[in-house]
This record gives sequence, structure tokens and C-alpha cells, in this order.
Amino acid sequence: MGIRLIVEVLTSAPEALTHREKLLLVVLAEDANDDTRITWNSVERPEVLRGAKLSRSQLYAVIKTLIAKGALTKLAAGQKNGTAKYKISAFAEPQCPEIADTDTPSQRPGSPDTDTPQRPEIPDTEHPRQRPEIPDTEPPQCQEIRDVSVPESGTPTPLYPSSTTPSASKQEQPATDRLGYGIPEAARPLVDGLTAAGVNVRWPFKGDQWFPVLALIEKSGVPALVAYAIRTAARTDVDSAKYFIRGWGELPPLPEPGVARPQLRAVSGGSWQPYTNPIDPSVYENGF
Repeated sequence: MGIRLIVEVLTSAPEALTHREKLLLVVLAEDANDDTRITWNSVERPEVLRGAKLSRSQLYAVIKTLIAKGALTKLAAGQKNGTAKYKISAFAEPQCPEIADTDTPSQRPGSPDTDTPQRPEIPDTEHPRQRPEIPDTEPPQCQEIRDVSVPESGTPTPLYPSSTTPSASKQEQPATDRLGYGIPEAARPLVDGLTAAGVNVRWPFKGDQWFPVLALIEKSGVPALVAYAIRTAARTDVDSAKYFIRGWGELPPLPEPGVARPQLRAVSGGSWQPYTNPIDPSVYENGF
């Protein structure tokens, strides 16, 4: 499973990719080797079709566009005794200090100002400010008209609120909503589930490092991940949630929507009787 490759696809894939193409590339990266970037299994597996939300015909159409855009390379065609092999291309690294900035440079002393400077002979086009001879056209506020800038509580709202003045939305927001501790909303059920089960581990993920965890949650579901972590923590001392990543990646995916549990045949209570020794001793004459 290519966790590092998944993160690379999510952060460095070409901007020209559509959402469908990028999702398929993430699914293929999950099956590919981190070092060789080559897929292991067949791209027609149900896990790939379900993860990319594509049909078989749509799958090959999206693969064709990924190859055309340079994000994927076909190494070998599928044969009777082998599957087709695809290699995820190496993407360009984010801009580094040694790469020149292509943005337009800011104005330098040698670059003349293109704005026309205002001279005395150029009249001011702005509307003149109110002078004593210009009467105020706005009606004065009467006592019976309440100042809308002052709430009914009687505390006026500052004209230029400073950073130390909390806004109304922040004052009304509960403290628990402001303390996310850097955990994405989609990963909160998994973190809370392990903590409630007594598996207290560190979550050293930051920023893009949460993407593999979110992908595993979508693939196998929170209950399966929590159950695996509980079993693993019971056998060994686990300090970090990174310890579970490899095992989580080997869990089966969620079943297809609409798949029901197999029906079990009901057995009536009168059709089975416990064994009892025969009363007639003649049954033992044959040597049993």
C-alpha cells in the first residue's frame, strides 16, 4: 500500500486533472508500490471500481485521459496469466527557493509611476467635502428613532473593533467548537472511538498527513478501524496511531451498498433431539 504515494498524488498531481481523474489516481496509488510507483493488482478489481466510483467502461476512459495528460504510464498490457501494469508518473515538486518566482515584480525605483500626478492645474474630481455653506441633507436623528448601531443590550459596537474585541459570533461559539486540536472533522469519530475504548495513543498527523487516515476511514469504516486498534493494543503496547496504519490498510473495504447479510435457514426446535442410550440391551449384541 502506497501511503506516501497517496499523499504525493493529493498534493502534487497536475492541476489539469479533473476530480474523477484525481480520485482514480489516488485509488491506483493505494495499490502501487511507493518506490517503483507500479500497481500490483488488476485495475478491474471491484475495490478499484467502487473506490473511484466508475464502471468498467468509464474506468478505461479515465485511464486513457490520465495517460494523455502524463499522469499515468502503461507498462504492460493484460494477458491470460498476468494483469496490466501501470506506473504513476513522478510529479513536479512544489516551488523551492532556488526556483525563480514567475509573478510580476513589484514596482521598483526605476519603474515610473503610471498614475498621473495631481497638479494645481488639474482640478480635484472628488466630491467636495461638506462646508459650512453646504447644508446637511441627511435628517437629524430623532430621539424616537433608536440608533441601530447600539444593540438592545445598551453596549455600542466599536467602529473599528480591535483584535482584542471578540465578535458576537466568537462570543456565542462554544469553547469546544474552537478547540479542534488540528483533527479533521471526518477523523473525529475514529479518534473519539479509540479514546472511549481506552486506547490512548498520540495522533502526530499534521496537515496533509491526515489524508491517508481519511482515505482508510472511507475505505473500511470507523468501526472496523476501531476494532482492529483495540485488538492490536491488547497484544502490544502502542504509543502512536501511526502503528495502526499498515494494519488498517490490509482491512477489507466496506461492502457494496445494498448488499445484505446471507439468509440463514431456521431450524425448528422439535426436529432435533439429544442422544439417549437405548433402553433395549439387544442393540449391544453386535459388539457395539
